[in-house]
Amino acid sequence: MTGNFQHRDLVYNRNTKEDGVIRRAYKSNGAAMYEVAVPQRGDSWAGGYYISDWAEDVLQPSSNERLKSSTLRAVNLDA
Repeated sequence: MTGNFQHRDLVYNRNTKEDGVIRRAYKSNGAAMYEVAVPQRGDSWAGGYYISDWAEDVLQPSSNERLKSSTLRAVNLDA
């Protein structure tokens, strides 16, 4: 599936006001959806992460430099 975002892209969800990293893209009822790793502690991956499914229409590229520069094991796992 091709959408606006790809595996490992850091995105911002305008509805939930959270940043996360794309783990996989898929379609649901014709809409582009993404499985996203979301840090449990906002700006750090150190506390772990949870997985959430986000619709493409609420996403934009993230400008969170702290998350971009940190080591992310969330995307290194096979989705």
